[in-house]
Amino acid sequence: MIFALLPVKAPGNAKQRLSGWLSAAQREALARAMFEHVLETLCAARGLDQIAVATSDEIAAERARRAGALVFREREQISHSHSADAAAQRAAQLGARTVIMVPIDAPLVTPAEVEALVTGADVPLAIVPSADGTGTNALVRTPPDVIESRFGKNSFRAHVEQAQAKGIEIRVLRPPGLVFDLDTPDDAAELLARAPDCRTASLLRAQLGSRWMFGS
Repeated sequence: MIFALLPVKAPGNAKQRLSGWLSAAQREALARAMFEHVLETLCAARGLDQIAVATSDEIAAERARRAGALVFREREQISHSHSADAAAQRAAQLGARTVIMVPIDAPLVTPAEVEALVTGADVPLAIVPSADGTGTNALVRTPPDVIESRFGKNSFRAHVEQAQAKGIEIRVLRPPGLVFDLDTPDDAAELLARAPDCRTASLLRAQLGSRWMFGS
């Protein structure tokens, strides 16, 4: 079985690097919009046997249930890596042989790109790096505990080095929608230029008003 895992931290604490541009309420709305997009994308993708959302947020949990996804409830959120590995363990207990970990802040990811990750499950580890090549935007692990999560600064290297130390095969994938994540004002400007009509870009324009050109 192939599980897609979507860890969702409390949206009220999301997107701190946009705090100079957006209020806490606006950042929460942005995080929820991106979560909606990624969840809908996973639901539309072929090849997944189950989708699970790991969260302590009741709104995200209820939305996941309505979409037909499992909910792995968290009492506390220690770190993204801890949430990802705890979810992977639970998925394995439910029969998962592969887990695909994706982020909520990928407003351009498409069902076809998720399906490419499913195809990538024919090796023990497939990795999607961030656009700058230092972070990790997605992990495909077969079995679910083939390596531990090391999300954060320089996580791409940390994940690759773990795999190399174990002598397992690695595949690096770079689907353009999944390589892009939205963390900074520069990312927001790029999204507005690349996909001005997408859900997240439309919300950003509404939130920023006359500031949306990022120069005014």
